[in-house]
Amino acid sequence: MPLLQFKPCVVALVVFAGCSGRPERFKAPAVDHDEAAAQAIELYDTNGDGGLSTDELKQCPAILAKLTTYDRNGNGSVEEDEIAAHLKQLLNGTGGTQLSALVTLKGKPLSGANVIMEPEPYLGADVQAAKGVTDGSGSTQLAIPPEFVPEHVRRISAVHYGTFKVRITHPSVAIPGKYNTETELGYETEIGKPT
Repeated sequence: MPLLQFKPCVVALVVFAGCSGRPERFKAPAVDHDEAAAQAIELYDTNGDGGLSTDELKQCPAILAKLTTYDRNGNGSVEEDEIAAHLKQLLNGTGGTQLSALVTLKGKPLSGANVIMEPEPYLGADVQAAKGVTDGSGSTQLAIPPEFVPEHVRRISAVHYGTFKVRITHPSVAIPGKYNTETELGYETEIGKPT
């Protein structure tokens, strides 16, 4: 089975002075934290209790992977206000970071794998999918389309902050559905020390 590891790069996206002398900034995507949280509950709360259980979060693997971070009251469920508070903190800064991924299959690097970080739909249209194709070492630098990166930092492959489903495909190697069409893989880009 494929193994996916992320390697966040602790690199500041530098603020440069433009012609006007004002700094240009890689702005965070426009996400209404409260609306996103409400949509997350609407999408994944299948039993209608107003919270997301671990079973329901299997459909949102990025939050499931960070359950203890989101579940601030420790009740084992993630409520709308907890999602809103976490997203506000996560998306309250620069618009992007660098992120590489390593894909292995049966303990060996998988070359030519397509890795897609698909933003959770509750984040809205401004958070872009990031993509990459692994090299001979099984690594790829993930990137959103360059038109969504400020011109002065386009030389840097960047991803937006947010919660993502991760999908891995390969043109000639069969990859089980739990890594692509029915993915169980999720990732949340983070500020600070990634875990």
